Amino acid sequence: MNQLLKFLYKYRTFFTFLALEAFCIWLIVSNNNHQKTIFLNSATGAIGTINESINEVSHYFSLVESNRELAAENQRLRTQLLNNPRFADSTTAFDTGSEATDTVQYRLRRAEVIDNSISLTNNLFMINRGSREGIRPGMGVITPAGIAGKVRSVSKHYAQVVSLLNIRNMTSARHLPSQRMGTVQWDGTDPDKAGLLYITREVKVQPGDTVITSGFNAIYPKGLMIGIVSAVVPDPNRRDLKIEVNLSVDFGTLKYVYVIEDRHLIEKDSLIKNDPLNF
Repeated sequence: MNQLLKFLYKYRTFFTFLALEAFCIWLIVSNNNHQKTIFLNSATGAIGTINESINEVSHYFSLVESNRELAAENQRLRTQLLNNPRFADSTTAFDTGSEATDTVQYRLRRAEVIDNSISLTNNLFMINRGSREGIRPGMGVITPAGIAGKVRSVSKHYAQVVSLLNIRNMTSARHLPSQRMGTVQWDGTDPDKAGLLYITREVKVQPGDTVITSGFNAIYPKGLMIGIVSAVVPDPNRRDLKIEVNLSVDFGTLKYVYVIEDRHLIEKDSLIKNDPLNF
């Protein structure tokens, strides 16, 4: 211990210099949006490389569960195909030329989660896809079970995602039985539950009701699963119901996700920017 103290004292000028440099960098990044973006993208790439190396070791220990998830996803897709008369016969060839592909609004890109947190109030997770694969900030991220988050920052090979388990992440939602609009927001406590806000007392809401995405934003298409209502507490002193939702995604076992690209997003944004009433 004495040797450590002597070492620190001997090189105190150097360590003081490093501390002041770090403080200066923090001030620059915190107060300048351009530098903050560069820092986030650079940090995402560096941390992603380290996390992917660690993740490759643990990947082999979860192959059984991963195969089970893939089998469940294949079952779901095959069920949809069998219930769609156009694609019921797998031997039939269909035209998928430019006219067909131009009508597709959403495209999915597969990614693997290489780092994840669920114990913080502002949780994030990282995926092994970045700008090289067309990933951009603002894109939605989903799983076969439901929505998971939205992309925050990207590097060439990695992206950092704001988890649904983040108190700053608010998602436009719809209570399916009543078709009423609301907002799903995590309260920072239980990683399996979130709150459904802004549903007024006259709406009939019961445990077991489904909550889905509304489609009223540029992040998720409408109709994606968010969760199931688990509790409803009417409060005579409040206009809105207190609704608890069991989230459909198990964030503690998050492994594989899909990033959603809305191919009509640029067209939508151009209307908003060119709107003369948009001050």
